[in-house]
Amino acid sequence: MTAAARGRHVDHAHRVEEIPVTPIRSGMRPRGALPAAALLALAVLVGTPAVALAHERRDVSGYQFVVGWIVEPALESQKNGVDLRITKDGRPVEGAEQTLRLEVTHVESNTTKAFTLRTIFNSPGAYTADLLPTATGVYKFRFTGTLDAVNVDQTFTASPNTFALIEPATAIQFPQAVASTREIQGAARGAADAAASASAAAKSASDAASTARMLALAGLALGAAGAGLGLLALRRR
Repeated sequence: MTAAARGRHVDHAHRVEEIPVTPIRSGMRPRGALPAAALLALAVLVGTPAVALAHERRDVSGYQFVVGWIVEPALESQKNGVDLRITKDGRPVEGAEQTLRLEVTHVESNTTKAFTLRTIFNSPGAYTADLLPTATGVYKFRFTGTLDAVNVDQTFTASPNTFALIEPATAIQFPQAVASTREIQGAARGAADAAASASAAAKSASDAASTARMLALAGLALGAAGAGLGLLALRRR
């Protein structure tokens, strides 16, 4: 084999195949690449802690309270609970379940009941109290007690600007709306009241009929007595 042939052979053996590259023109981006705005939004979402929606935020002597329902939408006769989150200087405050008390008031019925706060698993600074609201409307959450040396007496009231009012569950029932426990109990009480009224009316009518019969019998007796006296008077003549 000649040197030229050997050179051609070596050149052939070490030849590297070139891969065509398509240049990126202005206005184009590689397939699968995200625009800068999308990457920025993703970074914000990843780096931002979860934010409670439809909750009231309030500063209480240096402590930050965030209060609302733990389940939203908040519906009648559906298991729910008070959602309380406490931080100070951006750090969760623990142990509040031991020093704070909770009272829940249903405003329309003016009914108040005490509930026990408990911690939420694996969520420092987060507390709840289990609650099944049986009536629609406005609810108040009152927290009393202490946090370290700070006295606490704060009331949070449901409103369009704070946290949700309890709504009827019929809005999400499908395919047919079902009467709530409150509506069933109301209908049962109405039926019982109607039955009691009907029974009272029937008893009154029965009493009136009995009185009429007694008066009639008394009249007959008096009439008979009068007739007897009349006959006796005629015989004496």
